[in-house]
Amino acid sequence: MILIENAAGSSQVITIIQEFAGHSVSRDLQPGDAAQIPVGQFKSIVVRETYPEDWMSRVRSRQAAA
Repeated sequence: MILIENAAGSSQVITIIQEFAGHSVSRDLQPGDAAQIPVGQFKSIVVRETYPEDWMSRVRSRQAAA
């Protein structure tokens, strides 16, 4: 199990991308959020900082798709 935490007061959004069995799942952690992710030999995990303008454009595209 891996614990990933975005520190409270951070100006960044952290994006976690999990890849397994040919699928990709992502989620965003806002400042102060944390996630526990189970790991295994067939899963890869990418964690990256997302700048606010990138995050806002992704939110708009998700809202447009809904």
